[in-house]
Amino acid sequence: MCFRSAMSGVWEFIKRHKGKIIAGGVLIGGATAYALQAKQRAHIFELSDSYTQDNLKVELRRRYVFDTNQRACDKSITDLIGELKTRIQLRFDVESLITKLKESTDLPVDAKVELWDKVKALSIARIVGVAYCYSLLTVTMKAQISILAADVCAQFENPPPQLSSLKTRVVDYFELDSPSTFGTLESNDSSAVAGSRRIFVQCTQYFLTSGIAKLLQCVEDTCKDVSSTLLLTDEVTSDRMREVFEAADRIISRKESNFFSDLVAPLTESEKGSNDGVMQLLTRLVKSIESEKCRETLSSLIDFYLTAAVHKMPTDPIVLAKLLPSFPDIFDF
Repeated sequence: MCFRSAMSGVWEFIKRHKGKIIAGGVLIGGATAYALQAKQRAHIFELSDSYTQDNLKVELRRRYVFDTNQRACDKSITDLIGELKTRIQLRFDVESLITKLKESTDLPVDAKVELWDKVKALSIARIVGVAYCYSLLTVTMKAQISILAADVCAQFENPPPQLSSLKTRVVDYFELDSPSTFGTLESNDSSAVAGSRRIFVQCTQYFLTSGIAKLLQCVEDTCKDVSSTLLLTDEVTSDRMREVFEAADRIISRKESNFFSDLVAPLTESEKGSNDGVMQLLTRLVKSIESEKCRETLSSLIDFYLTAAVHKMPTDPIVLAKLLPSFPDIFDF
């Protein structure tokens, strides 16, 4: 099957999200291509060509591929956190509101109260937003790299005739000896596989653009609701703020599982049933995100971030209006 025909079923999806995919490519750079780092590349090449399909155990190869790719994935996540944090800060720009309150001494009382209410809602939303965005990013990229690594292992177990050694198979799959990430492969079948993999990675960058924007809007709306009964003059403790965070978390976590998968890959039913390589990869990713195990992992990660935020808050009672200006520091965990 040639690369052109393999991509035919993907075209409508790409057209619908073309701008977002391109924007995501700029945001994510080379990180989510999951190219192995130079030292990992050297490590692969150290494997002798004598380790062929017949004398290199499948389980050993499988473990090596998954471990190597998970390390590369961890680095990719770390590289993206800074950019993601900046986007959350800009989306919930608490600092500019606080500056305006300090500098605009002639503001009417009603205007000041309105600004303080915004500070309250956005401060809470920022922390909940960090918890959800960081966690969903981690779960998504871990699932994605596992899918790609599984395909590598499948190639090891069922190698095409022309790939005679482990080194050749790894180099071909990851295009490590290509002049660029988008280098041309000699085999049409290999080109189709490589092309599907590249578009799979590019398409999931949708999350880093529109997906995150939708998630943060949901977080903001939810936090406005749960904080509406929390007065600026109320004395709060870390335990009380934990209750507020958990109230927001309960509302968001009750959403259908496809809410989160749509933030990553909003596939139609026909796209999920497609035989095209990219759609099959994306469908596997969607099913993974919607799985019970993935939801449990997501919940645990969110709880971790919310707990970390609460631990940086004072345990003694403090008036909420006095606590809010310190929230930007709490966010920086």
